[in-house]
Amino acid sequence: MSIIPKLTVRMGVWIPGLPALFTVLIIACGGPAATETATTSPIQANQPTATVTIAEPTPTRSVGATAVATTAPQPTVPPEVLTTSRDSITVVTSGEPASLDIFHNFCSGNIDHLVCKELTVDSLTWIDGTSFEVVPLSPVESWEQLEPHRWRFKLREGVKFHNGEPWNAEAAKFGIDLNGDGKHGGGFSTTGFTKAEVVDDFTVDVVCLDGDQLDFPCPIFPRTALFIGFAAPEWWTNATEDERARQPIGFGPYRFLEWQSGVQITLESYEDYLPNEAFDSRAPLINNVTQVWRSEALVRASMVAAGEADWVDNIGFENASRVPQPIQAGTNEMYMLQADNIWHPELKKKDVRKALAHAIDCQEIVETLYEGKMECFGNISQPGTLGLNEENSRPYEYDPEMSRQLLEQAGYDPANEIRIHTREGRVYRDVELWEAVVNYWKEVGVNASMQVLDNATATAVRRSGCGSYEPELAARCWEQPAPPPTNASSHYFETSSSNEPLDYARQLTNRMSCFNVNSRWCDPEWEAKIDIAKATPLGPEREAILAEMAQTAHDEYWFIPFFHVQAVYGLAEDLEWTPRYDPRIRINTMRFR
Repeated sequence: MSIIPKLTVRMGVWIPGLPALFTVLIIACGGPAATETATTSPIQANQPTATVTIAEPTPTRSVGATAVATTAPQPTVPPEVLTTSRDSITVVTSGEPASLDIFHNFCSGNIDHLVCKELTVDSLTWIDGTSFEVVPLSPVESWEQLEPHRWRFKLREGVKFHNGEPWNAEAAKFGIDLNGDGKHGGGFSTTGFTKAEVVDDFTVDVVCLDGDQLDFPCPIFPRTALFIGFAAPEWWTNATEDERARQPIGFGPYRFLEWQSGVQITLESYEDYLPNEAFDSRAPLINNVTQVWRSEALVRASMVAAGEADWVDNIGFENASRVPQPIQAGTNEMYMLQADNIWHPELKKKDVRKALAHAIDCQEIVETLYEGKMECFGNISQPGTLGLNEENSRPYEYDPEMSRQLLEQAGYDPANEIRIHTREGRVYRDVELWEAVVNYWKEVGVNASMQVLDNATATAVRRSGCGSYEPELAARCWEQPAPPPTNASSHYFETSSSNEPLDYARQLTNRMSCFNVNSRWCDPEWEAKIDIAKATPLGPEREAILAEMAQTAHDEYWFIPFFHVQAVYGLAEDLEWTPRYDPRIRINTMRFR
């Protein structure tokens, strides 16, 4: 008998065609192509059929470790000849953002935080969504590598922050230093420690560092620098913490106007935005943006159907028939559970983690909750990531009897509860998913539960790892008590782990390093291997090192991966928008026909 909990919403429509976006990104010796599963269950019978637009990627070929378009990109239509029939757009996300401060850990990479990640901010670099090459947005002209640890960036003149503060090398240094100090923002999650040195008014060097603040090679730094954002330095320095969280001031295509707590956020196009030839750096055509949030997928779909919204996130497969334009696309996210391998008395035992992984029937979950439209996957980065292969991304087999034996062998103590921390709406039907997992664990004798947290608390739990300590303490974090802000074990927490650079070193730095707030694994010998991997230039040697480390992560059960996330967006009938390979929402690329 299935132990998936009874669904509270009716299963819906089959959406045909489900191509996995990243199968076209597979690099030499990379991950396996996704396999479609097309089954129709009795619960799907007699449901309406939706016509769904599938985001089709550009065919690619392998060149070293970077996917490159096989055909020359078509010239972008000059922004000045484009028009829009409407001047305002309402977008609906699943949750209210926790903070709009680009340098705060709570300004995370999910769509809820598009205001502080993609609209008011342009990052140091960007990855083109078609060619997957690194391109500049508004603030940068060019870059070059001077030494293994040093990159020089030529900045663009004429850019200024929304409050009039100038963009120059000093402003760039301010942002690069904050992003790279290990405490502020998402930049550290990929780039490691960085500092900047001013060369002249519009030239800045980025110096990569190790945990001891010594020069450290960073051969793929531009691919990771899309996580480095900027705020007006003078304003940010003098603002209170609450002012920073409530009023982002960057130089992106949209300028912040107001945040009405629990109601909406409003923005307007930034008239002094300096576009360039990059598609995602277009000047906005839609002048007014309103973000609202609704936790229920059906409500979001109904809003766009009723004309109350123009773009809505994450409506689920069965709600596609309810919206004028359903668009289904892959993301660059793997949905997973991350174990507290350090402070939880049971999860620090490998046999317990292994038992929990093999107690779950991922395929049953996918078929029951997601109509077979997700594919179970055995590692924490999407197919096509450098370092992944068929063996180290093989899904864990469902074997509850083995799980029971492993728990006995490990001396599992049921007095130590194992909890899943989640928040509702990050991935469609996430609460039902974790309810199912808890039931699987209880079936093999585990004292398990689930706790649904608000957005800010969930972020605090996720980001209370080893990197919460100063580097000298973080390097031996297992000797410290569980760190702030929670000061408690995080048990298991759910996360959609993204990898925009398509390189497994991002996951090593972000999820398995002593020096990252997201990490629940720390070991000096492992840290040394991370350093070697990050310092190795692109090529077969880097790929082999990453593949070995990805195999270790798989075999040690530090994580329980589930699937490569597929998303269904709902659009108004007259809205033009093409999704990227990652869930980055640039409204300046949208227009109404």
